Amino acid sequence: MRIFSIPLSRTTKVMHCHSTLLPSSTSYLNRATNFASKKWEQLSQAPPDGVKRKLYSAGSKMLEKIEHQEVFLKGVPAKEDVPDMTIKTMVPFVYPSALTEAQVQAEFAAFIEQRVPYHRKYMIFSALWVPVTSLFTLVPLIPNIPLFYNAFRLWSHWKAYNGAKHLAFHVKNGSIHYQASDVLNLGLQHDPEFAVFFTGSFKLSKRRRAFRKYQTPEGPIITESSGEITPDLQKSNGVKDAGTAPPRPNTATAVNVDDPLSVTDHVVNEGFISDAEIQTICLACDRIPMQHEIQRARYQEAEKYVNERLTEKGGKKA
Repeated sequence: MRIFSIPLSRTTKVMHCHSTLLPSSTSYLNRATNFASKKWEQLSQAPPDGVKRKLYSAGSKMLEKIEHQEVFLKGVPAKEDVPDMTIKTMVPFVYPSALTEAQVQAEFAAFIEQRVPYHRKYMIFSALWVPVTSLFTLVPLIPNIPLFYNAFRLWSHWKAYNGAKHLAFHVKNGSIHYQASDVLNLGLQHDPEFAVFFTGSFKLSKRRRAFRKYQTPEGPIITESSGEITPDLQKSNGVKDAGTAPPRPNTATAVNVDDPLSVTDHVVNEGFISDAEIQTICLACDRIPMQHEIQRARYQEAEKYVNERLTEKGGKKA
């Protein structure tokens, strides 16, 4: 088992667990999970206009909304499933070389300490809702979607809970071997705070309005930045050595703030790690399958940034 900590920007990151341990084929739970996965994939082969295909599309969108932290912990095998594991069993943890090992170690320990009770709490909540949602089976001709969803969330939190407990065991016993990597520094060159410039909306902060570029009759706009962190912005934001992000081609001239999707996409393109850099990291780490996981986490963090940082109370949420 090996863990990767990949920065999405200066302040956000996604973690990925690479494990070669195969799930037991004799476990009733694993067999049920494999059966449900095959049935779910069969829905994708249904006719595009059918109910099954629409159900598959809606469910896929819901799966994309699951927190990337939970997806990471679900990928960590349970401690009981690891053969011949002892206190001396070391787990490699790859992190950006620009960060100190003490900082990475403290942040990871705090993350695990917060996630163990979190997933235990919501695992219990999901279990309590299963008997309630099972009553929907009394309605004929309608799939019991609430029951399926709660059962899936129960399994998902259970998997994440066991993965968090496994990592907590290694954190407690000091059996995590931290390894610095230069290629993971690529994500640290990006910061959404430096990437977007807003104009006269009173729902946005005064500091961002101070960087306004121009105004149009249609309302406030976001202008494309060059991707370069200028010395003036470094000084105004209290950054001593922010570095310079690689230039990226401008794809648009202006994006309307009232369009939440375009705002989020703009922040993804200008304030977070690029697709080319993600591919470079995956190739260097020999982990191509984690590319989609990184991209999904990037969009989630950009959406969270737009909701929490670029609007104030009463403003439009993206």
